[in-house]
Amino acid sequence: MDRYIPLISTRSKGPMGLAHLPRLWLKMRLASKGKLEEGYRAGEGGFDGALLEALGIETAAAVAFVAELQPTYLAFEAWVSENAKPDGLTAEAIEAFNERILSFPKPEPWRSEMLDELGLPKSDKEWLGTDMNDLEDWQGFHLALLDEE
Repeated sequence: MDRYIPLISTRSKGPMGLAHLPRLWLKMRLASKGKLEEGYRAGEGGFDGALLEALGIETAAAVAFVAELQPTYLAFEAWVSENAKPDGLTAEAIEAFNERILSFPKPEPWRSEMLDELGLPKSDKEWLGTDMNDLEDWQGFHLALLDEE
């Protein structure tokens, strides 16, 4: 594989307790090496942009830090801690962000398109964005492995 699907879930949290931060780190690390699978973002838009905005961190600064130093996850988390706006890392702010991102429903038309791609029936079930994104990652990884055979 020349490019990789980031298999760390948005639901994952490091010691800081912020959902999505480990996934953002992985996507930025892969992107800095030109190894992030096409179609994935690393820092702008979606959950990436929402997290960086909540922290008050400029995307360009985070991307530059990761590209230059290729930090471990814990080093990235320490950098985030040093560079986030003070009110972005309070227990209340982290809880509010996690609730917001982990309860976000997958919006249309992406919901219907993804259900079709995954072969799941359309129903009234409210699919959370994080759950559907995980399923999409796993499906993409499965297909990439089949291509390797």
